[in-house]
Amino acid sequence: MNDVNETVKDRLTRFLRAEGISKSEFARRMGLSTAYIGAMRKSMPEDKVLRMMELFPRLNRDWLLYGEGDMYREIRPGAAARLPSIDSHIVPLLPVEAFAGNLQMYSQGVELSQCEKVVSPVKGVDFAIRVSGDSMEPEIMNGSILYIKRINDRGIIPWGHPVVIDTENGVLVKMIDPSGDSDPYDDSDGNIEAKSYNEKYPPLRIQKSTIYGLYRIVAQVRLGNYI
Repeated sequence: MNDVNETVKDRLTRFLRAEGISKSEFARRMGLSTAYIGAMRKSMPEDKVLRMMELFPRLNRDWLLYGEGDMYREIRPGAAARLPSIDSHIVPLLPVEAFAGNLQMYSQGVELSQCEKVVSPVKGVDFAIRVSGDSMEPEIMNGSILYIKRINDRGIIPWGHPVVIDTENGVLVKMIDPSGDSDPYDDSDGNIEAKSYNEKYPPLRIQKSTIYGLYRIVAQVRLGNYI
């Protein structure tokens, strides 16, 4: 059984123990310093993950990164070991908290090269952002990473579900409903109502004219297990 409190570093250490590989031998194969594992925090850069997948094709990437499934991938007898397309899962982690800004400045591509990269558990994701605050707990925890995709068609807004709202005043994670004073299918009309799961936070009304974009939450990784 996987321990939900385990970090990537913990699982890496457990994998090496299971393989009978010393930390110094691992460092040699990876082209790292012998002090690398000891100096790790909870994460591992994506280039190191790619290298590990090359060296240890039976290692389950989802187990290493997120604690999901078993340590080893099942490979059918006689079948070639095919690695997952990790490149297609790498997305920018936008530092919107630090910048107190909005997603639009990043979606234009100006700052993407400066962003930390993380590996998404699913394909088809535009960005990742880290949740700050407890307004959406217990469903979306403080410190979680959300993997999001822009909603391009305003006609299929997921009313009643949590989304990431990019506004001229910053980024919010809220459930959304059409406000009683507006047409839910009119982009320019009135407001939307943004609600929190945590009942101590009252609903907000946001003018549609101040919204740059809405993003569907495709996946969530809790407890800070990220790259």
